[in-house]
Amino acid sequence: MLIAILGGGVLGEAIARALSSSGYEVIITEKREERIRELEKIGFKVTKDNKMAVRKAEIAILCVKPKDVEDLLKEVNEEIKGKILVSVAASVPINFLRRVAQGAKIFRAMPNLAVLVREAFIALSADQNVSQEDIEVVTKVFGSLGRIQMVDETNMDAITALNGCAPAYMSLVAEAMMYAGLEIGLERDLALMMVAQAMVGTGKLILEGKKTPSEICAMVTTPGGVTIEGLFELESFPVRHAFMRAIKAAAEKTRKASLSLEY
Repeated sequence: MLIAILGGGVLGEAIARALSSSGYEVIITEKREERIRELEKIGFKVTKDNKMAVRKAEIAILCVKPKDVEDLLKEVNEEIKGKILVSVAASVPINFLRRVAQGAKIFRAMPNLAVLVREAFIALSADQNVSQEDIEVVTKVFGSLGRIQMVDETNMDAITALNGCAPAYMSLVAEAMMYAGLEIGLERDLALMMVAQAMVGTGKLILEGKKTPSEICAMVTTPGGVTIEGLFELESFPVRHAFMRAIKAAAEKTRKASLSLEY
């Protein structure tokens, strides 16, 4: 199966890398000369010709910025008819995609950068005209990038704010904890490794061990112990509130952008 990645930015490259390592044939479209050379150096097949890429591919994954979606889809309007189009462009609703890419079998997906290591959560919504066979094809392809879940499109803006941005939020926490490790005398690489592994392990405790965050916290915390001393200090600051405000602000930003594109 040949998959066209329309847009060779950070997310487009990450998806291309993961799909290639899963055995799919990939072609990336990109306009910037410098970026083309970078992608070709990695070993990808790259072209400036969006029409050719879509014509040859069985699935097209739209990875451009929201402001560039309309122009690109108008360019490939004839080639995309009857083919599966999966958009990962944030804030762009299916109604808008349907209007611009008439005749395409449209899906909207929201992964995050963890597709690069095939550990992303991928939310997926489908247009009304797609078949069960189309859904199975797309879920198989995107299932190679991480954990996939079909969702109602009305949840996509909230998912974008939480899931799409999550690697940035988690990285902020990881960096702060790494610096704390430096402050108490640990080497940078050791501190960062411990923090990263703790994030992986905690995620598995939730997903595989079926533990809630509060249960994990209770299991680690003992009366008069080290953990409660640290937690007591954290509660002196509005850490939870800060994260909730950040995600709420991101969701509002996404919803406004979506409303501006509604058909």
